[in-house]
Amino acid sequence: MRFHAKSIHDGGAVLGNGLRLDGKLRKKPLRQFGRMSGAACSHGWRVLGTLGLACVGLAACDSEGGRVRPESTDVNVIHVARHFGNLEFRRVERLEATLSYRGSSTFTWDSDTYTFNLDSQLPGLQIPIRLYSFEAELTEGNDYSILLTEENGWLSEFIIEAPAAELSETEAEVLIAHTGDSVGPVDVYLEPPGTVLAAATPRGTLSFLESLPVTSITPGEFEVNLTQVGNPASVAMSSDVFEIAAGVRTTLTIIDGLTPASPAAALASGDGIDTPLADRHLRAGVRALNAMTSGDALDIAVDGNFSPPLIPGVPFAVPSEYAQVVAGRYTLMVTPAGNSGVIEVEQSILALPGQRGTVFVRGEPGSLTAEYSYDSQRRIRDQAALSIYFGATVVSGVDVFIVEPDTDLNTVAPTATLTDTDPVSRLLAGLQGYTVTVREAGTQNVLAGPVAAAIGLEGNYGILITNSASGSGVDITLFDGFSGG
Repeated sequence: MRFHAKSIHDGGAVLGNGLRLDGKLRKKPLRQFGRMSGAACSHGWRVLGTLGLACVGLAACDSEGGRVRPESTDVNVIHVARHFGNLEFRRVERLEATLSYRGSSTFTWDSDTYTFNLDSQLPGLQIPIRLYSFEAELTEGNDYSILLTEENGWLSEFIIEAPAAELSETEAEVLIAHTGDSVGPVDVYLEPPGTVLAAATPRGTLSFLESLPVTSITPGEFEVNLTQVGNPASVAMSSDVFEIAAGVRTTLTIIDGLTPASPAAALASGDGIDTPLADRHLRAGVRALNAMTSGDALDIAVDGNFSPPLIPGVPFAVPSEYAQVVAGRYTLMVTPAGNSGVIEVEQSILALPGQRGTVFVRGEPGSLTAEYSYDSQRRIRDQAALSIYFGATVVSGVDVFIVEPDTDLNTVAPTATLTDTDPVSRLLAGLQGYTVTVREAGTQNVLAGPVAAAIGLEGNYGILITNSASGSGVDITLFDGFSGG
C-alpha cells in the first residue's frame, strides 16, 4: 500500500483502511429529508431530499429548430459531517471538489437533475470508496445550498432552495440552517456586537434539519447567539465577531461542537470564505512536547508571567497535560525548568475557543525552536488522528514509513517527510496494526525501526522522533492513544 501525508486541521491525509462501514455501501430508503421551520413554511420554501437513483442527462429544448442551453444555477456545497474526514464530492463521476470538514465550494451548473456521489480516497487503493449517493433537481431561477451532514451517524444531505438574487455592493443576504444533530431546538440571534438579547428578536427557532428563509441584511460585523427557545437568558453559544460581506449570500449553519464541552457551534460560508464559529466563552487547551536534545525539563510561561509558569517542568519526550487559557493571542516563553532568567525561545500562538494545541520545542540548548499547531478533536468514523513530531538533530530530515507489517519499504512512498523547517505532520490513519520505520530523508539509511504500532480505537495518536541515547540513529516514542491516552 502507498501512503501519503499532508497537513491537516481536523481533516487531512488518510492511511490504512479508513472508513470501513462494515464493508457495506449504505443506501437509504427514498424519502423526503428536508424539514422547514414554521416561519420557513409560511414563506413557501422547499427543502429537497433524496429523489431517485438514475442520472438525467442535460435538459434541452427546441427553439426555431435549434437546441437551447438550460439556464444555470449556483450551488454552494458545505461539509458539516463531523464524524467524516475529507470527502470527494462528485457530480455523477466527475470530481468537483475535495471538501474538508467545515469547508465549502461553490459551483455554477446547468439547471437539471443530477446524481451526486460522496467518496473517500484511501491511499493504496486504485479507486475511492463510495460512501453515499443522492439525487437532486436544480431548477431555473433558484440557487442551492447542499449541506453534507449526518443523520443517526450516517452521511446525509440537506438541500435548501432559494430564489436567485443579484446583490449590490451595499446589500447582503443570510440563509440560516440547523445541521447539529446533538443540538436541540434553539432560538437564533444574529445581531451586531454588544446587542442585548433580551431587547432583540430572534431570527427564528430551529430544530435539526430545519432552515429559515433567506433574509436581507445590512453588511457588517455580527455575533451569533443560540439560546433556549423562548429564554434569551439561557445561552448555549455566543460566537466571536465575524463579518457578513456585501454582495454575498452567506450560509450560516448551526453545527455540533468539536467536543462534549462545546456542544454547539456554527459555520459561516460565503464567497469562498469559511469561518468556523465556536462559543467565545470556552477555554482553550495548550500543552507542550519537549524534544530538547539535552533531555532537560522545560517551563512554559505566557506573556512574561513566570511565577508560576503556565506549564511547569515539562519532561523530555512526554507531552504535558493541557493548561486551560482564555481564548486569544499569547506569547509563550520557553525557559529551563526553574530558571526564568533564561528565555530559550518565544512562540506566538492564537488560542481558539474550545480548541486544543501543542507547542513543540526542539533543538540544542541555546538555539531552540518552537512550533504551535492545533490538535484534532473530532472522532472520525473508523479512523484516528496521527501526529508525527521530528525532534532529532543527527540528520536534517527523515522519511517516516507507517505501513502494514512486512511491507517492502522500497516499493512504497514515505508516509511523511519531516525536516528542521517542517517538523510536524498530521494525518489520518485506519484502525489496524502498523510498523513505524524512520529513514534519513531521501536515502535507504534506516535510523530506527521497524517498531510495532497498533491503532485500535478512534482518537489521537502521537509519534516523537528524537536523537538516540547512543548518539547515532534516532529513537521512536509512541504516546497519546498508543499508550492508552
